[in-house]
Amino acid sequence: MAKEQSLLLLMWIASVLLLCMTGRRRVRATILLVLIFQALTWLLSLVLTSLALFEFPVRELPKATSINFTFEFILFPTYAVWFHYTYPERKSRVRQIAHYALFATLFVAFYSLIDRFTSLVKFHGSPAWLYLTFPTALYITRQVFLWFVRKEPGKSAAGLSEKRL
Repeated sequence: MAKEQSLLLLMWIASVLLLCMTGRRRVRATILLVLIFQALTWLLSLVLTSLALFEFPVRELPKATSINFTFEFILFPTYAVWFHYTYPERKSRVRQIAHYALFATLFVAFYSLIDRFTSLVKFHGSPAWLYLTFPTALYITRQVFLWFVRKEPGKSAAGLSEKRL
């Protein structure tokens, strides 16, 4: 149990540091991306846990919900923010699809390692369905974000400065 609690604390620290690294000019965009992705992952995880595709034996709020608060509210939204900020906007379609594939593969690998070595998540069956749900959530988040943000002169399509991370 101490291993899981330490890992959750480490996830919080890493996520907060990564979010702080996005810079002052991107605060509003970062908050918007986090909120959009939180809403999506919260709903999606509630559905997937109710379908018994996976469970979270160790979680912060066991009486409130059946999902892990750290994963859904800080870790995965931070991951989505970094996905968005590293997205190859002006590159080929193949490169953009490869970006989705890379981030989905890293996500599934992380989840599988967490499943194998801790009690934070337990899959019932193969985690292959994550290759469908996670890129879909990233795509929806990106489209909603782009819908909210207007293009301005000197700004990229995402409404952010041209300087990349």
